Amino acid sequence: MIKKRLAEYRTIFGIIGIVLLLGSSFSYAMFQGGFVSWFLFYSVLPLVLYTVFILTFRLSRLSVERQINKLNFIAGEKMEVTITITSGLPIPLFFLVVKDELPRLMAPQADDQGYSYQSGAKALLFPLFKRRITFTYLVKPVPRGIHKFKAVTLESGDLFGFISKSVQIPLKKTIQVYPKTHSLAGWNIFETHPSGMKRAGKQAQQDFTSAVSIRDYTPGDKLSWLHWKATARSNKLVTKVFETQRNDDFVIFLDGSHPSYQRNGQQSFERAVSLAASILKYSISKGTSVEFHSVSKEHTNMSFQSGQNFEAKLMYHLARIQPDTKTPLSNVLKREVHEMSKGVSVLIISPDLSDTFVHTIERMAANKIQTIFFYVAKQKILSDEEKHLLTRLRAREITVYPVNHDDFSEVVKAGVKNATV
Repeated sequence: MIKKRLAEYRTIFGIIGIVLLLGSSFSYAMFQGGFVSWFLFYSVLPLVLYTVFILTFRLSRLSVERQINKLNFIAGEKMEVTITITSGLPIPLFFLVVKDELPRLMAPQADDQGYSYQSGAKALLFPLFKRRITFTYLVKPVPRGIHKFKAVTLESGDLFGFISKSVQIPLKKTIQVYPKTHSLAGWNIFETHPSGMKRAGKQAQQDFTSAVSIRDYTPGDKLSWLHWKATARSNKLVTKVFETQRNDDFVIFLDGSHPSYQRNGQQSFERAVSLAASILKYSISKGTSVEFHSVSKEHTNMSFQSGQNFEAKLMYHLARIQPDTKTPLSNVLKREVHEMSKGVSVLIISPDLSDTFVHTIERMAANKIQTIFFYVAKQKILSDEEKHLLTRLRAREITVYPVNHDDFSEVVKAGVKNATV
């Protein structure tokens, strides 16, 4: 508010100063006469006229367009953004400051592309009666998330710095940045039981003998699904909705509780999300039935269902998730474990090694729940305390994979090696 008031006063004093400058130079020319005095007056006159023009010119007359090379990215890729300002008439401005209002997570990653008067997503341009001007900036690497662009700000002013004009032009656009996935080739956790027996690929199936409700017909529904009595009554095609039989082999928990990550920073959480995406994608490729829980501000529970684009839904959710809850994962595990069927395997991705969490998964193992723990390490080299706790968990027949780098294929190989030592 104070800054705005000062800007208004500066403009008022600036106008008064310009009027006095013009008046004094004209009076000097009239009384003094001669070439020098009139040359001085005519030199000041264009500057004064340009200042008057700036007072009346509306920046909103300019047309602004934002072009992004694509709308769907994978975390770590490079995004190129081009801002284009056009006008039906030549743009009568000496300078124009253009700033793209970036989403919060993208702002630190913005970088210019070689323009002389540019800093990231902000550039000083010199239209000088051009009809079209552009500048390009890069975001590298583009961070994971659902990013919403809102507006582009234009600023200009007079040559004396007395008058400053700005306008914010809404330019809404949303891009999706999905987590990066890595290969888990050679990992057979989704193919064998703890006993060594080969798993049969199972998916969630529908019981076509038990209709639980009806809905309107949609293209692609089989004719055998039509509910003929309801169709006759309503005079339109109606389809039966069948009961879905859950048959989840694996339940995966991604820890997004804030206390676990506040000391490790965002990098640890990004690694955990990338690992979850890699495991889910790998399990789907093996035809394994999975249930996924993300422990965040909005606890999410998603299960594989035949005929639905499960992978796309998962990746969209993983693009959005943030470590924004204070509810410990151990609380969620205590609640969910009681509802799990026998023979299910639980995969946990977490940086937590607190006493409460360790006791929780030890109790799970004691209750004959096959538990697989991916420990998202704080540092690349494990401390003696971390090694001791992980060894303690392995002694309880819990499969442990320390995750201290992004080569997840090596992570699972090392975990298997440690488990067999």
